[in-house]
Amino acid sequence: MSRFRRALHSLASGYLLLGATILSVFASVPLALHYLSKNEFGLWALVTQVSGYLLLIDLGMSGSISRILIDHKDDPAGGIYGAIIKTGVLVLGVQGIIIAVAGALASIWLPDLFLVPAIYRREFQILIALQCIITGTFLFARISTHLLQAHQRYDIMNYSQILGLVVNFAVMWLGFCRGWGLYSILVASAAANLFGTVTLSWAVMRLKLLPPAGSWGRANWKTFHDLFSYGREIFLLTVGWQLVNASQVMVISRTLGLDAAAVWSIATKPFMMAQQVVNNLFNFSFSALAEMMVRKERDRLLTRFRDLLVISASLSMFAGMAVGLCNQSFMALWTKGLVSWNSSNDWLMSLLVIVYSISRCYIGLIGTTKDIRALKYVYPLEGALFVGLSVMAAPRWGIAGIIVCAISTNFLLSGLYGFSRTREYFQIKETKEMLAWLKGPVLCLVVLALVFLPLQWVGRNWGAATSMCINVLVVVPAGLGTIWWIGLTPQLRSEAAGFLKQVRNRLGF
Repeated sequence: MSRFRRALHSLASGYLLLGATILSVFASVPLALHYLSKNEFGLWALVTQVSGYLLLIDLGMSGSISRILIDHKDDPAGGIYGAIIKTGVLVLGVQGIIIAVAGALASIWLPDLFLVPAIYRREFQILIALQCIITGTFLFARISTHLLQAHQRYDIMNYSQILGLVVNFAVMWLGFCRGWGLYSILVASAAANLFGTVTLSWAVMRLKLLPPAGSWGRANWKTFHDLFSYGREIFLLTVGWQLVNASQVMVISRTLGLDAAAVWSIATKPFMMAQQVVNNLFNFSFSALAEMMVRKERDRLLTRFRDLLVISASLSMFAGMAVGLCNQSFMALWTKGLVSWNSSNDWLMSLLVIVYSISRCYIGLIGTTKDIRALKYVYPLEGALFVGLSVMAAPRWGIAGIIVCAISTNFLLSGLYGFSRTREYFQIKETKEMLAWLKGPVLCLVVLALVFLPLQWVGRNWGAATSMCINVLVVVPAGLGTIWWIGLTPQLRSEAAGFLKQVRNRLGF
């Protein structure tokens, strides 16, 4: 299978996974709210973010293993490929043990740090400890994920995760019915992790992605040093990512309370899904871009990166604005009026989706080159600045203040730095040449704003169901038409039309 077809298959299966994830989230939130109070839901959101921080003990090794495997996958019998796998398994195993132990110990004092009410203190400690034990136990199994990523078999990972979502939801529902409360979510997580470990390990064996017998090499300190050298830079990026993307619930729970944390966790989910829709374009192209770098296909790399940026930016304009328009009516229907927030937050979140999507492309390119340089300091600085500003802004401006802090810090730090490094990497002389890439997407934003903002004003007194139906009927044709005729370049439209024609012919239409 060609690189393009494999990337296309990965992307298509990725969107199937995203669709399944959306269905799972939109079904599991009402289910959880039926059995849990809003404070309990906020407590679980806090547990999830806190346990995610303990994954920083990974020290960037996961990302390092995947990227360095790509450098050697074309020579599986050379010994180095097998040595990377062996060393990776040992490192991940040790880190898993550390995460489990660290989580159990940290659970003792974390309730005081996040001002968890006394009534939930013991439950919070148990949930944190068990969640970290589950995460640590299955960490070593990530080697299968790294192997599949290196060989551009995201499709298998995606199908496995789709089935894992079914397992997760079924076990969680069963747990709620049996009266397990918050522990239902925990047991469901363990079941899904076990399912994923078994299926992905089977896939690696089935596809023969392991080295031939007698060609494994040995786990050694040199391989560890190579992994760690790149991994420690990824680690600093991960710290920044965690602070920027996975600290809001902790800030809100401490400054505004668990109830507000629950509102944030629920109200932002549609925007997080929209963000994933856009990010999938780059995420599933990572291995292909890295392979172009390894094989020194520089001109092709420039063309494909520019296309990815244009499509990602245009799609983010549509996805962000569409969710901003529909989120109020959707939340009213989804949570039966239990959760709501100010509509201005929706439009701020729309802008956040756009800014994050564009900067993600620039930052992702830098990570793919393995030449991280100052980004390993810029991204953590952005994260620390965001958290500091959010803690000060939340008591005065609430959730809106947190969103504005996120937009500002991302644009001014990693966004501008990523733009500069991308220009340097491709040796582009004029800044305006790169800015011209975004001309179509920016026009998309203007057109969509002229349609969506008046529509929200006109429908401000409509019922939730009526508003949702009319918004969707307008959003889909207006958004897709705008992307096609304004967001895409003529070359991209031509390529897309050719591809759609091939799909139509294969389907017999």
